[in-house]
Amino acid sequence: MNYQYHKLSNGLRIVALPMLERNSAAVAIWVRAGARFEPEKISGISHYLEHMVFKGTKTRSARQIKQEIEGVGGLLNAFTGEEATCYFAKLLHQHYPQALDVLADMVNDALIDVDELNKERTVILEEIKMYKDQPSQYVHEIMGELLWPDQPLGRPIAGSAETVTVMSRNSMKAYRDQYYHPKNILVTVSGPVLLRDVQPIVEKCFERVSLHPASQYEKSVSRQTKPRTLFLEKQTEQTHFVIGLHTFSRYDQNRYKLILLNVILGANMSSRLFEEVREKRGLAYEIRSGLSFFEDTGAMVISAGVETCKTPKAITVILQELSKMNKKGIHEDELKRAKEYFMSQFYMTLEDTLDHNLWVGERMMYSDKMPDAEEIRQGIEMVTTGQIRELAREIFKTSNINLSLIGPVGTKIQSSIKNDFEVDKM
Repeated sequence: MNYQYHKLSNGLRIVALPMLERNSAAVAIWVRAGARFEPEKISGISHYLEHMVFKGTKTRSARQIKQEIEGVGGLLNAFTGEEATCYFAKLLHQHYPQALDVLADMVNDALIDVDELNKERTVILEEIKMYKDQPSQYVHEIMGELLWPDQPLGRPIAGSAETVTVMSRNSMKAYRDQYYHPKNILVTVSGPVLLRDVQPIVEKCFERVSLHPASQYEKSVSRQTKPRTLFLEKQTEQTHFVIGLHTFSRYDQNRYKLILLNVILGANMSSRLFEEVREKRGLAYEIRSGLSFFEDTGAMVISAGVETCKTPKAITVILQELSKMNKKGIHEDELKRAKEYFMSQFYMTLEDTLDHNLWVGERMMYSDKMPDAEEIRQGIEMVTTGQIRELAREIFKTSNINLSLIGPVGTKIQSSIKNDFEVDKM
């Protein structure tokens, strides 16, 4: 793929993704600031600042920001993750310079008005409450605490009610000054665009120079030697649980094997878990597995919502499937289908200007190496059934397993589940 890259003298990086046959363009500004950069006392500040960036700048009101993108038929949004914050827009390609100007204005010159800060504080506190009222989501949040206890990576992206309540304008401005500068910024533009056209616009939008270095975060630490469980007893219609396992970083040589292992295990309706847990036994409506990749670590999570009395059985079936992969491996036809599924989903992602943009940006945020679709295809094709089995043995072991659970589970059910986890079944 003909990605075009340039680094400005002030440290800001630009990637153009020419998709010349498209009518739309997507623009994203990535900032190297996220939840794992935050000291515990200001946990949630990256997410809070993301909200405030939309509240107005020195030259645009909050209404004008939205109208300049949506008024020409565009989409405007943002998200905060563990390792980056991203502001993006998708619109017809002739309007991409305007989108760049608006997003750069937001990133460079957000006012962080005190009145708006206080209003948004209430919004974020309600957002935190909303997540806690949605056990299917909140159970993933508390899994982070098990995987990376007492570390920024294990804390909620939105922070806590305690940290958000005391966050001040001064602390937010100081955080913005420390992280929102050219050495921490990547601009990605996709669609019928070329770097030679994008670069002058970006240079004009980001003229300033900063003395701050590129930001660093606390590396993750995993010293897990035995299973961990966390139960939150709550009156819900279903019991929701997540089984989490430590895996690898997005750059690890095992990543392609892990991707295919995940597809076979629980990424779609043809997967082993869907077949065993839902189709054969009717234990859950939704059962799936997924992967999280970070710069220095990663995780596999298996999640389900089940009738409370069936929870121990559902967990046992899942553990049995992990054990089967350890002991018996997988079949050639399973691997072939997984490769076809992953590569088809991957190539379809690259057809959309926004999805393609976000895929490249996430991979370029901490690397100057351009992602290569052909390299990925070759890496996937080279994976063997034997390698998948070896990987399963490395990951699916009792000392690497974690369980978070939310539901009306009494001490009897909790005890049954904990006993199941403490027995080495892998």
